This record gives sequence, C-alpha cells and structure tokens, in this order.
Amino acid sequence: MHCTSPDRPDDDDFAADRGTAKLRSGTGYVWGFCDSEYMEPCSCDKCGGKVKKKRKFYVHTARHVVYNAEEARRTKVDLFYDDDKCLYDGSMKSVWGVDLSVDKPDRDWCKILCVTCDEDLVERIASSFLGGSNFIHIQPQDISDLGLLPSCNEDCDPVLIVSHPHARPKKITAGEVRRYQDVDYPRLDYTTPTCPGSSGANVFAYDRDIGEFSYFLWSIPVHSGSFAEPSLWRNLLRRLFNRPRRRKTTPEQLNYAHDPLLGSH
Repeated sequence: MHCTSPDRPDDDDFAADRGTAKLRSGTGYVWGFCDSEYMEPCSCDKCGGKVKKKRKFYVHTARHVVYNAEEARRTKVDLFYDDDKCLYDGSMKSVWGVDLSVDKPDRDWCKILCVTCDEDLVERIASSFLGGSNFIHIQPQDISDLGLLPSCNEDCDPVLIVSHPHARPKKITAGEVRRYQDVDYPRLDYTTPTCPGSSGANVFAYDRDIGEFSYFLWSIPVHSGSFAEPSLWRNLLRRLFNRPRRRKTTPEQLNYAHDPLLGSH
C-alpha cells in the first residue's frame, strides 16, 4: 500500500511515515466469501465501476499493517502470487480493499473487506479455499509425508507460515510452536523464520497429540512480530512486560502471533 494514516499514534511503529505515500507491504489470507452481493460501485480497474454484480470476500492480516479504513481503501491485495512468472502470465490477480470490517488492536489483527466482479477469480478462490469456520470441523490429517515439518520434541508442535517476505513471491517456512498462554492476551510463540513483509501471514500450527495424525489449531492467528533478542533472559523479560519488537530480524528470533478469538471481550 502507498498510504500511512495520519491517525496512527506517536508510539506506532510507522509513526514517522504518517501522512506519506511510502510503500509498505505485508501478508494476508483470504477468509471466505460473503453470501450477499456488494451494491456499491466496483473498485476494480477492469470494469471502471460499471459492473453491478460483485462478490465480497475478506482478507485477514495484522492491524499494524492495515491500521484503519483509510489504509484499507489504499491497500492493493495481490492474489496467487506464487512465483515470479505470475507477474507476467496473468495468473496473479489484484483487487483493492474497500473497508476495514473488523479491527482488534489488542490482537494486532484486522479483517479487510474486498470486492470483485471477476467471476473467474471468485471460482478460483473458492476452489482453493480451505479456511473459515470450517477449520473447526477439519478432520485429523496424516502429515508425515509432507517433508516440510521439522521433527519436534515432546514439548512443542510443528508450525508452517505461508508469507510474502519483502513483497516477493510466496514462501513457506517451518518451525516449532511453544505456546505461551496469557489470560488477557492469548499468544503463540514459535521459531519459524520470517522476514519483513511477513506480518499478517497465517500461522498454521499443528497439534500432534492424536497418534500419527495432526490437527490444525481451531483458530488461526496471524503473524505479528518477533522478540529479536539473542539473550534468553531478555526474551523472558520482554515477554513478562509484553513489549515485543516487530522490526528487527535475527537467526535467534522468537516470533509471536496473538489469537484473534480466544480471550476476546
């Protein structure tokens, strides 16, 4: 996006960029279509607002990536950016955000409303869509042959992050989840490597307590940042005082994601 809202507070990570058109990037995840149609003029470049029949869908991301409705309307969402050739063969599609549908500052999580009049894109997203409330009903999965998940000890579970670091094509990284449960701010801590631009990526954590099979966690947090301190004691102090740092990245980092649903008030 080429927008940083002047409404961001003084202690915001991007306070220095307020009111500017400086390019910022992050990652998001499509979270289902809405049954009702969108009746306002279409925001896509293709039809110029002429098409009346449009479908609504939502993108989950980090709230520090998209702060408010002003930034949401200036957010370009690139879909199916799997590799470099997608930029030239037409397989990557783009839509513009329309509004900020849900905003949870204490979870660093938000939901952007997007619309499209491209029925082919609607069908393509629907055919590849796995998420939404159906995650609650996902059956156990045999993931032993994926070849992606690390061999974790008994105290942790594997986790995958699908992101677009540095606004580049899709990358998949794997690591270990170490759950840190705070009464007011449920959070996951994990070792999965990330780079700038990964904020807002969904954290696909697995629960391997059921024999040879695994479950996704029933709700999917979005990647928020990292405790970028090599010292274990400094990590613990930052966790104690809930003062994570988002912008530095080191090989020793411990990343975190807040659960958008658990502990909600």
